[in-house]
Amino acid sequence: MKIMKVFLPVNIRIDDKKILFVGGGSIAMHKMQTVEQYARNITILAPRIDDKLKAKGFCEIRKEYEKTDLEGFFLVYACTNDLEVNRRIKKDAEELRVLVNVADNSELSDFISPAVFKLDEMTVAISSNGQNAKKSVEWRNRIKAMLQES
Repeated sequence: MKIMKVFLPVNIRIDDKKILFVGGGSIAMHKMQTVEQYARNITILAPRIDDKLKAKGFCEIRKEYEKTDLEGFFLVYACTNDLEVNRRIKKDAEELRVLVNVADNSELSDFISPAVFKLDEMTVAISSNGQNAKKSVEWRNRIKAMLQES
């Protein structure tokens, strides 16, 4: 019997916290679209970083991942396209007591990212507890459309 992960919706203060994205491609780009609305203290670590990510102007470290890379970070997004590297990041982060999101794998994640609509100081976040991202995005888009009509 598979035990379902349960995620508590919560807002975490990150204005003075360092956030690491391990991976420099489309997966990191997708995850970063939400995070960059709230934080600028972001570092991207990857041997190769996509030009679109480079253009964002965040700190870049071009190298292969090592456990020591997690030191000093509050949140980590494991965004590589290599499941074994993502699993290693999860294991290392757990040992260092760093919260980690393993992109597209809620089973390995300490936290997940909801579908977000932000307007000025207001935020609407929709989550399916990691079960149905597509439906979360649909709900978010419906709420966004309603709010933009008024």
